[in-house]
Amino acid sequence: MKNSLFLVIFLLTLLSSCKKELPKELENPMFVRTWYDTVQGMPFRARLNIKEDKTFEYISGACQSSSKSNGSWKIKNDTITLKSVKPKGCLFQNRFGVYCIKIGDKSYFENNKTIKGCEPSGRESDYEIFENEKFIIRNDTLIHINQAKNECGQIRVAFSTKEKVRRSVSK
Repeated sequence: MKNSLFLVIFLLTLLSSCKKELPKELENPMFVRTWYDTVQGMPFRARLNIKEDKTFEYISGACQSSSKSNGSWKIKNDTITLKSVKPKGCLFQNRFGVYCIKIGDKSYFENNKTIKGCEPSGRESDYEIFENEKFIIRNDTLIHINQAKNECGQIRVAFSTKEKVRRSVSK
C-alpha cells in the first residue's frame, strides 16, 4: 500500500512539474492567408502572403517587370500594419500604394534607389516599400488605407482571397 501511494504521489509530482507550452492564439487569424490583388488590370498580378509567424511576402508583376517585398506585421484592433525590411543590393524602391509619376520625371527613379548612383538591372530590380501600411478587412476583401494624398484619382488598392481569372478572348 505504501508503495502504491508513493507511486501515485511521484507520478502526480512528475506530471504537475511538466508544463506543456500551449501554442499562442493568433491575434486575428482572418488576416493570415494569401491575398490576391483585385483593382489593378490585367496583365498585372500581385500576391500578398501574410504568415502566422508575423511576417509577410509581397510579389507583383506585369509583362517585363516585377517587384517584391517582405517584412513584419502587427495588429491593432481591426487593422493590420505591414512594414518592409530594408532591401539588400541595388534596387529601385517604390512606396506601396497608388502614386503617380509624371511622364519624363527621371528624378523619381534616380532618387529612389537603395544605393545612390547604382544601376539596378533585371526583371526583379524593384522593391515595394511598405512603410507602416495599414489594411482593414471588409467581407472577404483586404483594403489598403492609403495614407498619402492620391493624385491619380479614386483608385484603391484591395486584395481578395480569390485570384483573378484571366478570360480568353474568343474570335
